[in-house]
Amino acid sequence: MNLKKYMMSDMNFDRIEDFLDGGLSDDQLKEFEKDLLDDTDLQMELDLHQEVDEAIMENDIMDLRSKLEAIEIPPKEQEKRKFKYLTKWNIVAASLALFIGLGSLMFLVNNKSSYSNEKVYSNYYKPYAIVNNSRSADANIDNMLVTALKSYEARDYHTALTLFKQILDKDSTNITSNFYSGISNLEINEYHKANKNFTRVIKHKNNLFIEQSEWYLGFCYLMTNERDKAIKQFNTIARGNSFYKAKAQEILSKLE
Repeated sequence: MNLKKYMMSDMNFDRIEDFLDGGLSDDQLKEFEKDLLDDTDLQMELDLHQEVDEAIMENDIMDLRSKLEAIEIPPKEQEKRKFKYLTKWNIVAASLALFIGLGSLMFLVNNKSSYSNEKVYSNYYKPYAIVNNSRSADANIDNMLVTALKSYEARDYHTALTLFKQILDKDSTNITSNFYSGISNLEINEYHKANKNFTRVIKHKNNLFIEQSEWYLGFCYLMTNERDKAIKQFNTIARGNSFYKAKAQEILSKLE
């Protein structure tokens, strides 16, 4: 990965930090979500930011982080935020160096057969961030969708699914409700239902969630033990120009 390419501006850094911390006002949140749709670089920066956050949750990396943070305590609050992020990059860089140095050993120990469907799922799956690009002629549906997405964001997936269903009962073509229903179903282990949600989005064709739905459909197949279908799905992604192409190739190297 070319890290320099994904280094974010101070403005994007602060907006993404506030977005992930729930510190944006309603107007700022709407503007940020709109920018996510128009700016692929911002979406990649958000994804990368989330990946870095997830990386440092491992116990051994958390231990390294505590040692690095003990070296210096920035005096100002703004500097603390940037120091926190730079420390994450130090940790990720150190981890990458460790993996490269132990590459030969890892190849012998972690052969392909050790990657179960569940392990691939846990290593690569994560829920999708909120992006609401749906506008209906019915104001009630729009209001209900905002409420449903708030429940989704709060990880109250059962409530979110109830609201998404009410929307889909009125408008079965509501792509946003179909897509986030799929993610919600994955989160509560309803993999067959998630499959149906993502398939509807893909068949609709004219929407912004097709690549994402193709990606998550592969995880549905993994978790219903349809490994051959999962391999075929990730192969399709790997051969195309999807944002998920590189990750699909990584998954295939562990499944095939």
